[in-house]
Amino acid sequence: MPITGLNHVGLSTPDMARTLAFYRDGLGFSEIVSFSWEAGTPGADAGLGLKDTAAEISVLIAGNAYLEVLHFKNPVPIYFDQPPTLNRQGISHIGLSVREIPTAVELITSLGGGVIDQSTQTSQLVTDPDGNIIELHVDSAHDPLNYQALRTVVPAVSTGKPNAFTSPSRSVVTGLSFAGVTAVNAQELMDFYQVAGIHSTHSHQWSSPAEAQRAGQVALGSGGSHVLDLSNAYLEILEPARANVLGKPASARIIEYGFNHLCFDVADIASTHADLSAVGMRCFADWTNMPGGTSAMGYALDPAGNPIELLQHLSASSLMWPGHLSI
Repeated sequence: MPITGLNHVGLSTPDMARTLAFYRDGLGFSEIVSFSWEAGTPGADAGLGLKDTAAEISVLIAGNAYLEVLHFKNPVPIYFDQPPTLNRQGISHIGLSVREIPTAVELITSLGGGVIDQSTQTSQLVTDPDGNIIELHVDSAHDPLNYQALRTVVPAVSTGKPNAFTSPSRSVVTGLSFAGVTAVNAQELMDFYQVAGIHSTHSHQWSSPAEAQRAGQVALGSGGSHVLDLSNAYLEILEPARANVLGKPASARIIEYGFNHLCFDVADIASTHADLSAVGMRCFADWTNMPGGTSAMGYALDPAGNPIELLQHLSASSLMWPGHLSI
């Protein structure tokens, strides 16, 4: 059964207050819910494949997708790179659709973010206060990551009532347009996601920054880009041409700082879990029904070792209900 959308991107931060001040109070994402758990919570430990986890979480809505901000108190996460880089295998950056790049850059710098000297006429690399890389871009009919071409998919469920929520402001940022993954074998990931009904809609090879379509490609110098359409957002797989792409440490855990996992909405978690496990997905634990019976979820690793989460909504009362999303 297929993946029907990008539900959320997970962001692990050492400073919850600073991160919420940036994304929620500054960029205008609205907070749906916040909660925490202490060490000795078996369900959380089993799902993450770790022991004695303790964390606080805030779920923000960016418009067309959610951002799940996590602050782990135990175990303490680590940085792969400081500052983060696009040249590291893994979930390397996100893309935000903005109304005007200069206005967005001015806002981001006023909130403690930074500017990376890589840009095109329609895109600009910046960082949040933790140094995580964000690609700002304005809509263009010629851009394969055209935000306005996206659409949301709401599950057909017969139970539950959507929880009340506050819409994001969207005065500067209109939505979370894509998640970016850096890989040394893009074809491996494309084959994997094809099993779940997600196909590449655009590919681009560039041999110099002058041939790059967006700022992230400029930063890498040369390589290949493959865009997968997730309905409400895109997944861009970047494959640098350079030979010295940094690998992910074998000891890497799902909790490490930065953009730490991608959560996909699925129509049927049992069949999707089985289909993807057959083509290289490695699971921390079996998927499980969440308390309250409104959803079912499970964490795993894709064939490249990127943490992913599969999420099926069993009720419209599900916490991160896709019906709250809009383009």
